[in-house]
Amino acid sequence: MIEIQFHDKNDAKKFLRMMNKQAKFAESFERMGDGNKFIVVKTDGSNTAVQKCLTAFILHIKTDDWAKEILQKRYFYMDELEQQSILEILHSLIEEEREGITSLIKAINIKTCLLESMNNFMVEMHSEFSFDSFVTFRLKAFFEKLIKYIELSIDEYKMEQEYQVFIHTLRNSLAKKASKVNHIHVLIDLEIQFFDTEYREIPQQELMMLYEQRNLASSSYYIDPYSLGPLLALAPKIIYLYTEDRELPIVRTIINIFEERVQLLEKEHFFLRVNTQTEMK
Repeated sequence: MIEIQFHDKNDAKKFLRMMNKQAKFAESFERMGDGNKFIVVKTDGSNTAVQKCLTAFILHIKTDDWAKEILQKRYFYMDELEQQSILEILHSLIEEEREGITSLIKAINIKTCLLESMNNFMVEMHSEFSFDSFVTFRLKAFFEKLIKYIELSIDEYKMEQEYQVFIHTLRNSLAKKASKVNHIHVLIDLEIQFFDTEYREIPQQELMMLYEQRNLASSSYYIDPYSLGPLLALAPKIIYLYTEDRELPIVRTIINIFEERVQLLEKEHFFLRVNTQTEMK
C-alpha cells in the first residue's frame, strides 16, 4: 500500500479520481499530524501507476493552479479571461503544438524536467509521503522552467492580441474601399504570385506601384508590398486563392481579413484553369 498526504482537500479529491482509474483500490480519509489535519489517499497501485498519476496530476491540474498564481502575483494578470487565454497557450507549449518556437521549447522541456524529478523521487520513495513536501523540495527546477514557459506564453498572447488588432484594423479599412477589380487569382507556392482575370501574371513593379498609390506604406502596421499590399490596394470582390498548405500564415491572414471574399482552392486547380484558358484561345 502507498499513502500520499495532501493538505488541500480538493487536490486529494482530484488525485483520488485519477488513482481510481489506475488501481483496483484507492480511498481517501482524514488524519491529524503535528496539530494539522490532512487528507490521505491510500492505494494498492504500483509505483509506476502512482508515478503516472502524479505526473498527469501535476501537468494537467496543478500546473494551472500554479500558473494562475504566478500570473496574478508576478505579472499582475487579474482578468480571468486573460488568464485562461494564456493558460491555453501554456498547454500548447507544453504539448509542443506551437510552430515557430519548437526548438526553444525543447531546450527547456518541462516534461523532461518533471519526468527526471519523478524518476529520482520514485527510486527513493517510501510507502508514505507528502505531496506538498514533494512539490517544495523536488520541483524547484520544474518551477524555474514553468516561469520561462509562462513568460513565453505571455509573449505569444501579446502577439496574438496585436495580430487581432491588425486584422480588425485592415478589415475595417477594407470595408470602406471600393473594389478596383472584380476578382484576382493568387497562387501561393514557393512564392506568392498574382494573376489578373485573364491569368496574366501581374509583375512585381506593378504591384509596388499599387502599394504606393494607395498610401499603404504610411500605415501604422507593416504591410508587405508584394503579398498583402496588392490585395488591400485592389480590394477585389473575389480572391481565388490557390495553395497546397492552408495553414500558412499568409493564407490564414488573407482569409481573416477578406473573409467571405476568399475562395480557397488547391494549387492544381490553378494550372487546370490556365490550361483551359489557353485551349480556349
